[in-house]
Amino acid sequence: LVAGQVLDAYPIGRHRRLLDLGGGEGVFAAEALARAPALQAVVFDLPRVADSARARFARLGLAQRAQAVGGDFHRDALPEGADVVSLVRVIYDHDDATAQGILRAARRALPTGGTLLLAEPMAGAAGAERMGAAYFGMYLLAMGGGRSRSAAQLGAMLRDAGFDQVRERPTALPLQAGLIVARAA
Repeated sequence: LVAGQVLDAYPIGRHRRLLDLGGGEGVFAAEALARAPALQAVVFDLPRVADSARARFARLGLAQRAQAVGGDFHRDALPEGADVVSLVRVIYDHDDATAQGILRAARRALPTGGTLLLAEPMAGAAGAERMGAAYFGMYLLAMGGGRSRSAAQLGAMLRDAGFDQVRERPTALPLQAGLIVARAA
C-alpha cells in the first residue's frame, strides 16, 4: 500500500538505478521495477533481511534487474551508481542524530543532481493531526525510539544533509506515507 502511494505520486520511470536504503524484503523495489521496465534496483539492508529481498526478487523473476546487498547503513559504505535513493518509512524509526546520519549517507551515495525520495508518516498530516499523533506515539513507544517529524522538520534535515530543491508531493494517504522529493546539491 505504501509503495503504491509513493510510486503514484512520483514517476520512477525517469530513473535508471534505484538504491532503496533500509529496503527490507524488497517490496518497494519490486513495485518500482514493475512500474518501470528499464529500471534497475539495489536494496540495502541488514544481511539477513537482504537475503529475504534476494529471495523475493528470484521468486518474482526480477533477479536480472535487482540485487540486495547486506550491510549496516550506520557504518558500511552504500552501493554506488544510483541516480535515485529511496528511504521508505525508515527515518521515523530513529532519533535525530541517527536519522541525520542516514540522510548524509544517502547524499554521499548520490551524484550531484541525484534524487532522494523520502516517504514517511509525517507529523501534522493535514486532517489527521490528532489521530497521527496518537497512532505514531503508540507505535514509537512500542518500538522503543524514533520520532515522527513534520515535513518542515524533515526538509531542514535534508538541507543540512546536502540536499536542495526539497518539495512535498501529495499522496493518497499522507498519514501513512507523505512524500518529500529532494535533489543532491
